[in-house]
Amino acid sequence: MTQLGTVPIGSFSIAFQANLGYNFLGCGRKSALILCDRDRYIRFNCEICPFHLSKGLAVPLSSYADERDFCFYAEVMLLEIGFIGAGKVGKALGLYFERHGLKIAGYYSKTAKSAQEAALLTASTKFASIRDIADSSSIIFIAVPDQVLEIIDCEAVALINDHSISKEKTWIHVSGAHPSDILTGLKSAGCAVGSVHPLQSFGEPSNSAEQLEKVWFTIEGTEKAVQAAQTILDQTGGKYSLIEAENKPLYHTGACVISNFLVTLLESGIQLFAAAGMQREDIMPAIEPLIKTTLSNVREKGTIEALTGPIVRGDFNTINDHLQALAAQLPCELDLYKSMALKTVRMLENKRLTPEQAAKIVQILEETSHAG
Repeated sequence: MTQLGTVPIGSFSIAFQANLGYNFLGCGRKSALILCDRDRYIRFNCEICPFHLSKGLAVPLSSYADERDFCFYAEVMLLEIGFIGAGKVGKALGLYFERHGLKIAGYYSKTAKSAQEAALLTASTKFASIRDIADSSSIIFIAVPDQVLEIIDCEAVALINDHSISKEKTWIHVSGAHPSDILTGLKSAGCAVGSVHPLQSFGEPSNSAEQLEKVWFTIEGTEKAVQAAQTILDQTGGKYSLIEAENKPLYHTGACVISNFLVTLLESGIQLFAAAGMQREDIMPAIEPLIKTTLSNVREKGTIEALTGPIVRGDFNTINDHLQALAAQLPCELDLYKSMALKTVRMLENKRLTPEQAAKIVQILEETSHAG
């Protein structure tokens, strides 16, 4: 990467850097990538005059929102990342980001102990409330169980309505099953919302963070949230695909076929990912690390203990979402899903599923038809 020069903007010193695909945009109609030379990463969408740049002229950073001069316009995104949720996923993602030089503000969790552990792991801070973590972060990753997402959404919106936190924050959840608009309150309040899902099973945080170096991510959401996610993954070198929100349940179905059922045909999973919007040539590189992790878990724990996902959790709502998505969008895969799910239930009954949970899941499977 070639450094082209430095321009003072307010109290910041901005290093202009370029490589193939990154040139200057403005009067010369070229593009620019700008990185701050301090401890925060800044990505600019810029229109800038190369002549003015060569003279070292730029408007103050404080005026960018009000003054959109013909020769200079910058939209600034300060990447200081906070986490709500300090479980396996939150810790691993935070450690992964921190290892690549991204600034981790810290963690808020319902248990202070887990937040403290995550903060120590990532050299960051333990926060006592959603308000505190939002105040100290520009981007908030929500790494909580799926059923808690709507609760976090409601609590955050109440703080925004009370003017306790700014609506300018970006909120990103990491659920594979749900699209970004499950954060309906935040989206309605004008916040940027998105989802980033790593195609990986999670275990011990340090090992999982190392595995994240090889895994594939999917991104969807509002424009600002997608841009934030892309900026973060561009910094870490993570590979990703962009998908549509309405395809999120179908995408998650594909992940469950490959990761949870274990004995499925790879082609079935490939077709599901393709239907969800991924390029076919990207699919095998995306799923190879997931296959290796699953096989490793089977070798270490055996098939019963290696299983994860909605069936082993007795997560009736997500199972039903999968079935409805298949019936409506890819009915040719519905029978395979149902047969593998039924087999999985039988494997787990009286071991990790109670008889009542098993019976409920069987009922959901039997009630779903090709017509949905």
